[in-house]
Amino acid sequence: MAGYRAPDPGKPHIQRHAHKQTLTARVVGFVLMWSIVGAVALAAERALPSEHVPWKPLALIDPLGAATRIKAARTGEDPAACREVLQQGGVEFLEVAPRTSGFCDIHDAVNMEAGMAPLSPRGAPMTCKQALAVSIWERQVVQQAAFDSFGQAVVRIDHYGTYACRRIYGQDEGAVSQHATANALDVAGFRLADGTVISVQKDWSDAGQKGRFLRTVRDGACKVFLTTLSPDYNAQHHDHFHLDMGGWAKCA
Repeated sequence: MAGYRAPDPGKPHIQRHAHKQTLTARVVGFVLMWSIVGAVALAAERALPSEHVPWKPLALIDPLGAATRIKAARTGEDPAACREVLQQGGVEFLEVAPRTSGFCDIHDAVNMEAGMAPLSPRGAPMTCKQALAVSIWERQVVQQAAFDSFGQAVVRIDHYGTYACRRIYGQDEGAVSQHATANALDVAGFRLADGTVISVQKDWSDAGQKGRFLRTVRDGACKVFLTTLSPDYNAQHHDHFHLDMGGWAKCA
């Protein structure tokens, strides 16, 4: 290249000087790069709402955001932090004693008792991280959709179970279901304050408010749970939503 002269190999002091300049330039570039990253992170910390920032604490009062599912999954892995978020959000729960049966086990589980629309039947043990996700979904998705669509609250969530010692689809072999560790909830329908019942089985294909409500709460579940399966997924889910916090990332 015109104007450039390589260091003379016969003059080691020139080579050392060139090497020192290169190292200095690299260090300055590295520091400058991380300074920019830090400035961007600080700006995000101040400007973005909590629900969009992964490192901000999770709260049940936060609306859904870009970081909700990430924070719910991370917080749920810490038993103490998970219970603290539930308690701060006004959710009352009872501890469930650990137990193991063959390839199935329950640990770090709770039964939610108050602070949200009750599950029916009651006594639905689930892992704390699953309970945390259910609480977020009920408050920030289900209730909001009910008021938007019907002008009233959901007062009961009907379900087909949380814990069941079985493999996926009840097969004799194959992958173990998330239900085998109480890390899933199968939602069958909802009851409104005026007694109206919205059924996944009966109303999924409804072209009116009930059908739109069910699709809204399904879509909202995809922003909270790791796995959300509905009648759109396959025939086995024609009558319920499968919601879990331990499977693969899927929304269908």
